[in-house]
Amino acid sequence: MTDIRSADYTLMREMNVALILECLRRAAPLSRAKLANITGLNKTTVSSLVKELIGAGYVRETGLEPNEIGRPSIKLELNPQAGYILGAEIGVDFVAVILTNFAADVLWRRRESTVGLNDRAVILERAIALIREARSQAGEPSILGLGLGVPGLVDVASGTLLFAPNLRWSDVPLRQLLEAEFDFPVWVDNEATMAALGESYFGAARGADFVLYVSSGVGLGGGLVLNRRILPGAAGFAGEAGHMTVDPAGPRCNCGNRGCWETYVSQSAVFQRVRQAVAGGQRSWLEKATGGALNLLTVPLVVEAAQRGDAVARAALEETGRYLGIGLASLINLLNPQRVVLGGIMSLAHEFLWPSLQAEVRERALRWPRETAEIVIAAYGEDSCLMGGIATVYHHVLSQPRQPAGRPAPLRAAAPVG
Repeated sequence: MTDIRSADYTLMREMNVALILECLRRAAPLSRAKLANITGLNKTTVSSLVKELIGAGYVRETGLEPNEIGRPSIKLELNPQAGYILGAEIGVDFVAVILTNFAADVLWRRRESTVGLNDRAVILERAIALIREARSQAGEPSILGLGLGVPGLVDVASGTLLFAPNLRWSDVPLRQLLEAEFDFPVWVDNEATMAALGESYFGAARGADFVLYVSSGVGLGGGLVLNRRILPGAAGFAGEAGHMTVDPAGPRCNCGNRGCWETYVSQSAVFQRVRQAVAGGQRSWLEKATGGALNLLTVPLVVEAAQRGDAVARAALEETGRYLGIGLASLINLLNPQRVVLGGIMSLAHEFLWPSLQAEVRERALRWPRETAEIVIAAYGEDSCLMGGIATVYHHVLSQPRQPAGRPAPLRAAAPVG
Protein backbone atom coordinates (compact mmCIF):
# COMPACT_ATOMS: atom_id res chain seq x y z
CA MET A 1 0.00 0.00 0.00
CA THR A 2 2.89 2.35 0.76
CA ASP A 3 4.32 1.85 -2.73
CA ILE A 4 0.97 2.63 -4.34
CA ARG A 5 0.58 5.82 -2.31
CA SER A 6 4.13 6.82 -3.16
CA ALA A 7 3.51 6.25 -6.87
CA ASP A 8 0.27 8.24 -6.69
CA TYR A 9 2.07 11.11 -4.95
CA THR A 10 4.89 11.08 -7.49
CA LEU A 11 2.45 11.14 -10.40
CA MET A 12 0.41 13.95 -8.87
CA ARG A 13 3.54 15.97 -8.16
CA GLU A 14 4.79 15.56 -11.74
CA MET A 15 1.39 16.66 -13.08
CA ASN A 16 1.37 19.72 -10.81
CA VAL A 17 4.92 20.70 -11.78
CA ALA A 18 4.08 20.29 -15.47
CA LEU A 19 0.91 22.35 -15.03
CA ILE A 20 2.76 25.22 -13.35
CA LEU A 21 5.49 25.27 -15.96
CA GLU A 22 3.02 25.10 -18.85
CA CYS A 23 1.16 28.09 -17.42
CA LEU A 24 4.42 30.01 -17.11
CA ARG A 25 5.45 29.02 -20.62
CA ARG A 26 2.19 30.26 -22.11
CA ALA A 27 1.23 33.24 -19.94
CA ALA A 28 4.26 34.52 -17.98
CA PRO A 29 4.92 36.66 -16.11
CA LEU A 30 2.54 35.37 -13.43
CA SER A 31 2.47 35.76 -9.69
CA ARG A 32 2.12 32.82 -7.34
CA ALA A 33 -1.45 33.87 -6.62
CA LYS A 34 -2.33 33.96 -10.30
CA LEU A 35 -0.70 30.57 -10.79
CA ALA A 36 -2.87 29.16 -8.04
CA ASN A 37 -5.95 30.72 -9.59
CA ILE A 38 -5.20 29.46 -13.12
CA THR A 39 -4.12 25.94 -12.14
CA GLY A 40 -6.67 25.38 -9.40
CA LEU A 41 -3.90 24.28 -7.05
CA ASN A 42 -3.85 25.61 -3.50
CA LYS A 43 -1.45 28.41 -2.71
CA THR A 44 0.68 26.29 -0.40
CA THR A 45 1.29 23.70 -3.14
CA VAL A 46 2.13 26.39 -5.68
CA SER A 47 4.53 28.16 -3.30
CA SER A 48 6.29 24.91 -2.43
CA LEU A 49 6.75 23.80 -6.04
CA VAL A 50 7.77 27.28 -7.22
CA LYS A 51 10.40 27.44 -4.47
CA GLU A 52 11.77 24.10 -5.64
CA LEU A 53 11.81 25.18 -9.29
CA ILE A 54 13.54 28.48 -8.49
CA GLY A 55 16.14 26.58 -6.47
CA ALA A 56 16.81 24.29 -9.42
CA GLY A 57 17.15 27.30 -11.74
CA TYR A 58 14.17 26.49 -13.97
CA VAL A 59 12.00 29.44 -12.84
CA ARG A 60 13.07 32.98 -12.01
CA GLU A 61 11.54 36.04 -10.37
CA THR A 62 11.34 39.03 -12.70
CA GLY A 63 10.07 41.94 -10.64
CA LEU A 64 7.00 43.21 -8.84
CA GLU A 65 3.40 43.34 -9.96
CA PRO A 66 1.33 46.17 -8.45
CA ASN A 67 -1.50 44.99 -6.23
CA GLU A 68 -4.46 47.16 -5.28
CA ILE A 69 -4.74 45.37 -1.95
CA GLY A 70 -1.63 44.69 0.10
CA ARG A 71 1.96 44.29 -1.01
CA PRO A 72 2.97 43.95 -4.67
CA SER A 73 3.21 40.38 -5.97
CA ILE A 74 6.45 38.93 -7.31
CA LYS A 75 6.25 37.98 -10.99
CA LEU A 76 7.57 34.64 -12.22
CA GLU A 77 8.66 33.27 -15.57
CA LEU A 78 10.55 30.30 -16.98
CA ASN A 79 14.29 30.79 -17.05
CA PRO A 80 15.21 30.32 -20.74
CA GLN A 81 18.88 30.08 -19.74
CA ALA A 82 18.28 27.07 -17.47
CA GLY A 83 19.68 24.85 -20.20
CA TYR A 84 19.33 23.73 -23.80
CA ILE A 85 17.35 20.76 -25.10
CA LEU A 86 17.80 18.74 -28.29
CA GLY A 87 15.08 16.97 -30.25
CA ALA A 88 16.03 14.63 -33.09
CA GLU A 89 14.40 12.24 -35.54
CA ILE A 90 15.79 9.58 -37.82
CA GLY A 91 13.11 9.08 -40.45
CA VAL A 92 12.96 6.68 -43.36
CA ASP A 93 14.26 9.32 -45.79
CA PHE A 94 15.62 12.11 -43.59
CA VAL A 95 17.35 13.07 -40.36
CA ALA A 96 16.37 16.19 -38.43
CA VAL A 97 17.50 18.00 -35.28
CA ILE A 98 16.28 21.05 -33.36
CA LEU A 99 17.80 22.98 -30.46
CA THR A 100 15.61 24.85 -27.96
CA ASN A 101 16.13 26.80 -24.79
CA PHE A 102 14.34 25.81 -21.60
CA ALA A 103 11.28 27.82 -22.61
CA ALA A 104 10.98 25.47 -25.65
CA ASP A 105 11.77 28.27 -28.11
CA VAL A 106 13.41 26.77 -31.20
CA LEU A 107 16.83 28.36 -31.63
CA TRP A 108 18.26 26.20 -34.43
CA ARG A 109 17.00 23.51 -36.78
CA ARG A 110 18.23 21.29 -39.60
CA ARG A 111 16.52 18.68 -41.79
CA GLU A 112 18.60 16.66 -44.23
CA SER A 113 17.42 14.16 -46.84
CA THR A 114 18.82 10.64 -46.69
CA VAL A 115 17.17 9.49 -49.92
CA GLY A 116 19.59 7.15 -51.66
CA LEU A 117 21.54 6.44 -48.47
CA ASN A 118 20.98 2.79 -47.66
CA ASP A 119 23.97 2.24 -45.37
CA ARG A 120 22.92 2.40 -41.72
CA ALA A 121 26.34 3.59 -40.56
CA VAL A 122 26.28 6.51 -43.02
CA ILE A 123 22.81 7.60 -41.87
CA LEU A 124 23.84 7.42 -38.23
CA GLU A 125 26.95 9.45 -39.02
CA ARG A 126 24.76 12.15 -40.60
CA ALA A 127 22.49 12.21 -37.55
CA ILE A 128 25.47 12.47 -35.19
CA ALA A 129 26.95 15.25 -37.32
CA LEU A 130 23.71 17.25 -37.09
CA ILE A 131 23.50 16.72 -33.34
CA ARG A 132 27.10 17.85 -33.00
CA GLU A 133 26.34 20.94 -35.09
CA ALA A 134 23.34 21.73 -32.89
CA ARG A 135 25.49 21.26 -29.80
CA SER A 136 27.98 23.78 -31.14
CA GLN A 137 25.20 26.39 -31.33
CA ALA A 138 24.52 26.14 -27.61
CA GLY A 139 26.54 28.05 -25.11
CA GLU A 140 26.45 27.70 -21.35
CA PRO A 141 24.75 26.15 -19.46
CA SER A 142 24.99 22.70 -20.91
CA ILE A 143 22.57 20.49 -22.81
CA LEU A 144 19.91 19.01 -20.51
CA GLY A 145 19.30 16.06 -22.81
CA LEU A 146 18.38 14.69 -26.22
CA GLY A 147 15.11 13.02 -27.22
CA LEU A 148 15.38 10.90 -30.38
CA GLY A 149 12.42 9.46 -32.28
CA VAL A 150 12.72 6.56 -34.73
CA PRO A 151 10.15 4.74 -36.91
CA GLY A 152 9.97 1.35 -35.24
CA LEU A 153 9.71 -0.74 -32.08
CA VAL A 154 11.93 0.56 -29.30
CA ASP A 155 13.00 -0.99 -26.01
CA VAL A 156 12.75 2.26 -24.07
CA ALA A 157 14.64 0.97 -21.03
CA SER A 158 17.81 0.36 -23.05
CA GLY A 159 17.19 2.82 -25.89
CA THR A 160 17.53 0.03 -28.46
CA LEU A 161 15.71 0.13 -31.80
CA LEU A 162 14.44 -3.43 -32.04
CA PHE A 163 12.77 -3.41 -35.44
CA ALA A 164 12.14 -0.66 -38.01
CA PRO A 165 10.50 -2.29 -41.05
CA ASN A 166 10.64 0.76 -43.31
CA LEU A 167 14.30 1.41 -42.46
CA ARG A 168 15.07 -2.32 -42.50
CA TRP A 169 17.03 -1.90 -39.27
CA SER A 170 16.96 -4.20 -36.26
CA ASP A 171 18.68 -4.40 -32.87
CA VAL A 172 20.43 -1.03 -33.05
CA PRO A 173 21.63 0.25 -29.60
CA LEU A 174 20.95 3.89 -30.41
CA ARG A 175 21.20 5.30 -26.90
CA GLN A 176 24.47 3.50 -26.30
CA LEU A 177 25.89 4.77 -29.58
CA LEU A 178 24.86 8.37 -28.89
CA GLU A 179 26.00 8.41 -25.28
CA ALA A 180 29.41 7.26 -26.47
CA GLU A 181 29.55 10.41 -28.63
CA PHE A 182 28.02 13.01 -26.29
CA ASP A 183 28.15 13.99 -22.62
CA PHE A 184 24.41 14.48 -22.07
CA PRO A 185 21.57 12.02 -21.37
CA VAL A 186 19.69 10.48 -24.29
CA TRP A 187 16.18 9.07 -24.57
CA VAL A 188 14.97 7.03 -27.55
CA ASP A 189 11.39 6.18 -28.44
CA ASN A 190 9.09 5.45 -31.34
CA GLU A 191 8.62 8.59 -33.45
CA ALA A 192 4.81 8.60 -33.30
CA THR A 193 4.80 8.01 -29.55
CA MET A 194 7.25 10.85 -29.10
CA ALA A 195 5.19 13.08 -31.40
CA ALA A 196 2.08 12.31 -29.35
CA LEU A 197 3.87 13.60 -26.26
CA GLY A 198 5.07 16.69 -28.12
CA GLU A 199 1.58 17.60 -29.28
CA SER A 200 0.27 16.98 -25.74
CA TYR A 201 2.89 19.25 -24.16
CA PHE A 202 3.10 22.02 -26.73
CA GLY A 203 0.69 21.51 -29.62
CA ALA A 204 -2.78 20.57 -30.78
CA ALA A 205 -3.46 18.18 -27.88
CA ARG A 206 -2.80 20.67 -25.07
CA GLY A 207 -5.55 20.50 -22.50
CA ALA A 208 -6.76 17.04 -23.54
CA ASP A 209 -6.54 14.25 -20.99
CA PHE A 210 -6.60 11.26 -23.38
CA VAL A 211 -4.93 11.68 -26.77
CA LEU A 212 -4.60 9.42 -29.79
CA TYR A 213 -1.93 10.58 -32.22
CA VAL A 214 -1.68 9.11 -35.73
CA SER A 215 1.29 9.92 -37.97
CA SER A 216 1.09 9.16 -41.68
CA GLY A 217 4.11 9.41 -43.98
CA VAL A 218 6.34 6.69 -45.35
CA GLY A 219 4.55 4.45 -42.85
CA LEU A 220 1.86 4.99 -40.26
CA GLY A 221 2.44 5.11 -36.52
CA GLY A 222 0.39 5.92 -33.48
CA GLY A 223 0.82 7.03 -29.91
CA LEU A 224 -1.38 7.24 -26.82
CA VAL A 225 -1.02 9.82 -24.05
CA LEU A 226 -3.05 9.90 -20.83
CA ASN A 227 -2.60 12.94 -18.59
CA ARG A 228 0.66 13.82 -20.35
CA ARG A 229 2.08 10.37 -19.80
CA ILE A 230 2.70 7.88 -22.59
CA LEU A 231 0.63 4.70 -22.45
CA PRO A 232 3.28 2.17 -23.41
CA GLY A 233 1.50 -1.18 -23.34
CA ALA A 234 2.83 -4.27 -21.57
CA ALA A 235 6.26 -4.17 -23.23
CA GLY A 236 6.38 -0.60 -24.47
CA PHE A 237 5.08 -1.23 -28.00
CA ALA A 238 1.54 0.20 -27.88
CA GLY A 239 0.50 2.40 -30.79
CA GLU A 240 1.57 0.31 -33.81
CA ALA A 241 -1.75 1.10 -35.46
CA GLY A 242 -0.25 1.05 -38.95
CA HIS A 243 0.06 -2.72 -38.76
CA MET A 244 -3.60 -3.41 -38.11
CA THR A 245 -4.80 -5.68 -40.92
CA VAL A 246 -7.33 -3.96 -43.18
CA ASP A 247 -7.40 -6.63 -45.90
CA PRO A 248 -5.79 -10.09 -45.43
CA ALA A 249 -5.32 -10.30 -49.21
CA GLY A 250 -3.98 -6.75 -49.50
CA PRO A 251 -0.53 -5.55 -50.58
CA ARG A 252 2.60 -6.79 -48.85
CA CYS A 253 3.79 -4.54 -46.01
CA ASN A 254 7.44 -4.04 -45.09
CA CYS A 255 6.68 -5.71 -41.75
CA GLY A 256 6.03 -8.97 -43.63
CA ASN A 257 2.25 -8.98 -43.24
CA ARG A 258 -0.33 -8.31 -45.94
CA GLY A 259 -2.98 -5.62 -46.00
CA CYS A 260 -1.68 -3.48 -43.12
CA TRP A 261 -3.48 -0.17 -42.66
CA GLU A 262 -0.33 1.79 -43.54
CA THR A 263 -0.22 0.22 -47.02
CA TYR A 264 -3.50 2.07 -47.76
CA VAL A 265 -2.78 5.45 -46.15
CA SER A 266 0.97 6.10 -46.50
CA GLN A 267 2.52 8.50 -49.01
CA SER A 268 3.48 5.47 -51.12
CA ALA A 269 -0.20 4.54 -51.36
CA VAL A 270 -1.00 8.06 -52.62
CA PHE A 271 1.78 7.91 -55.22
CA GLN A 272 0.64 4.47 -56.37
CA ARG A 273 -2.92 5.74 -56.87
CA VAL A 274 -1.60 8.63 -58.98
CA ARG A 275 0.54 6.31 -61.12
CA GLN A 276 -2.32 3.87 -61.63
CA ALA A 277 -4.65 6.67 -62.75
CA VAL A 278 -2.10 8.00 -65.25
CA ALA A 279 -1.36 4.49 -66.52
CA GLY A 280 -5.10 4.09 -67.04
CA GLY A 281 -5.20 7.09 -69.38
CA GLN A 282 -6.09 9.96 -67.05
CA ARG A 283 -4.14 13.18 -67.51
CA SER A 284 -2.47 14.96 -64.60
CA TRP A 285 -0.47 18.13 -64.02
CA LEU A 286 1.92 15.89 -62.09
CA GLU A 287 3.20 14.41 -65.35
CA LYS A 288 4.40 17.83 -66.41
CA ALA A 289 5.72 18.71 -62.94
CA THR A 290 7.88 15.58 -62.82
CA GLY A 291 8.78 15.47 -66.52
CA GLY A 292 6.91 12.19 -66.75
CA ALA A 293 9.01 10.62 -63.98
CA LEU A 294 6.21 9.80 -61.54
CA ASN A 295 8.69 7.95 -59.35
CA LEU A 296 9.78 11.46 -58.25
CA LEU A 297 6.43 12.31 -56.65
CA THR A 298 6.41 13.98 -53.23
CA VAL A 299 3.55 14.82 -50.88
CA PRO A 300 4.01 18.61 -51.31
CA LEU A 301 3.88 18.12 -55.09
CA VAL A 302 0.66 16.11 -54.91
CA VAL A 303 -0.84 18.73 -52.59
CA GLU A 304 0.11 21.48 -55.05
CA ALA A 305 -1.53 19.53 -57.86
CA ALA A 306 -4.71 19.14 -55.79
CA GLN A 307 -4.71 22.88 -55.06
CA ARG A 308 -4.49 23.48 -58.81
CA GLY A 309 -7.64 21.40 -59.24
CA ASP A 310 -5.88 18.31 -60.59
CA ALA A 311 -8.51 15.54 -60.61
CA VAL A 312 -5.99 12.70 -60.33
CA ALA A 313 -4.30 14.19 -57.25
CA ARG A 314 -7.61 15.00 -55.61
CA ALA A 315 -8.98 11.49 -56.21
CA ALA A 316 -5.81 9.90 -54.81
CA LEU A 317 -6.01 12.00 -51.65
CA GLU A 318 -9.75 11.45 -51.29
CA GLU A 319 -9.27 7.67 -51.42
CA THR A 320 -6.45 7.94 -48.87
CA GLY A 321 -8.68 10.00 -46.60
CA ARG A 322 -11.35 7.32 -46.88
CA TYR A 323 -9.00 4.63 -45.62
CA LEU A 324 -7.70 6.93 -42.88
CA GLY A 325 -11.28 7.42 -41.74
CA ILE A 326 -11.98 3.67 -41.75
CA GLY A 327 -9.04 2.99 -39.46
CA LEU A 328 -9.69 5.97 -37.21
CA ALA A 329 -13.31 4.92 -36.73
CA SER A 330 -12.15 1.56 -35.39
CA LEU A 331 -9.63 3.21 -33.05
CA ILE A 332 -12.22 5.70 -31.81
CA ASN A 333 -14.61 2.83 -31.05
CA LEU A 334 -11.85 0.89 -29.28
CA LEU A 335 -10.14 3.65 -27.32
CA ASN A 336 -12.70 6.45 -26.86
CA PRO A 337 -10.05 9.22 -27.06
CA GLN A 338 -10.83 12.81 -26.16
CA ARG A 339 -8.72 14.17 -29.01
CA VAL A 340 -7.37 12.58 -32.18
CA VAL A 341 -4.35 14.33 -33.71
CA LEU A 342 -3.38 13.66 -37.32
CA GLY A 343 0.29 14.35 -38.01
CA GLY A 344 3.17 13.35 -40.25
CA ILE A 345 3.86 14.68 -43.72
CA MET A 346 0.45 13.51 -44.97
CA SER A 347 -1.13 16.12 -42.69
CA LEU A 348 0.01 18.67 -45.31
CA ALA A 349 -2.86 17.33 -47.43
CA HIS A 350 -5.47 17.60 -44.69
CA GLU A 351 -7.84 19.87 -46.62
CA PHE A 352 -8.21 17.14 -49.27
CA LEU A 353 -8.18 14.19 -46.86
CA TRP A 354 -10.68 15.71 -44.47
CA PRO A 355 -14.06 15.33 -46.26
CA SER A 356 -13.75 11.60 -46.95
CA LEU A 357 -12.03 10.95 -43.62
CA GLN A 358 -14.81 12.64 -41.67
CA ALA A 359 -17.49 10.89 -43.73
CA GLU A 360 -16.07 7.46 -42.90
CA VAL A 361 -15.75 8.29 -39.20
CA ARG A 362 -19.36 9.50 -39.12
CA GLU A 363 -20.55 6.34 -40.86
CA ARG A 364 -18.45 3.75 -39.01
CA ALA A 365 -17.75 5.03 -35.50
CA LEU A 366 -20.39 4.62 -32.80
CA ARG A 367 -22.13 7.89 -32.12
CA TRP A 368 -21.12 8.24 -28.46
CA PRO A 369 -17.34 7.78 -28.74
CA ARG A 370 -17.43 9.68 -32.04
CA GLU A 371 -19.03 12.69 -30.42
CA THR A 372 -16.40 12.62 -27.67
CA ALA A 373 -13.45 12.53 -30.09
CA GLU A 374 -12.29 15.85 -31.52
CA ILE A 375 -10.17 15.24 -34.64
CA VAL A 376 -7.53 17.92 -35.26
CA ILE A 377 -4.37 18.49 -37.30
CA ALA A 378 -1.02 18.41 -35.52
CA ALA A 379 0.23 21.88 -34.66
CA TYR A 380 3.80 20.99 -35.60
CA GLY A 381 3.10 18.86 -38.68
CA GLU A 382 6.17 16.87 -39.63
CA ASP A 383 8.06 18.46 -36.72
CA SER A 384 5.82 16.91 -34.05
CA CYS A 385 8.35 14.20 -33.26
CA LEU A 386 11.11 16.79 -32.80
CA MET A 387 8.96 18.68 -30.31
CA GLY A 388 8.22 15.32 -28.71
CA GLY A 389 11.95 14.91 -28.17
CA ILE A 390 11.94 18.25 -26.37
CA ALA A 391 8.89 17.16 -24.32
CA THR A 392 10.60 13.89 -23.40
CA VAL A 393 13.58 15.70 -21.90
CA TYR A 394 11.26 18.27 -20.31
CA HIS A 395 9.30 15.47 -18.69
CA HIS A 396 12.37 13.91 -17.14
CA VAL A 397 13.89 17.19 -15.95
CA LEU A 398 10.65 18.56 -14.53
CA SER A 399 9.68 15.35 -12.77
CA GLN A 400 12.95 15.49 -10.81
CA PRO A 401 13.94 19.18 -10.68
CA ARG A 402 16.00 18.74 -7.54
CA GLN A 403 18.31 16.29 -9.31
CA PRO A 404 21.05 17.39 -11.71
CA ALA A 405 20.85 16.05 -15.24
CA GLY A 406 22.51 12.68 -15.46
CA ARG A 407 22.13 9.35 -17.19
CA PRO A 408 18.47 8.73 -18.00
CA ALA A 409 16.08 6.46 -16.21
CA PRO A 410 13.11 5.14 -18.22
CA LEU A 411 10.18 7.56 -18.41
CA ARG A 412 7.81 4.64 -18.41
CA ALA A 413 7.79 0.99 -17.48
CA ALA A 414 9.05 -1.36 -20.15
CA ALA A 415 9.15 -5.12 -19.79
CA PRO A 416 12.40 -6.88 -20.66
CA VAL A 417 12.61 -7.87 -24.30
CA GLY A 418 13.50 -11.48 -24.94
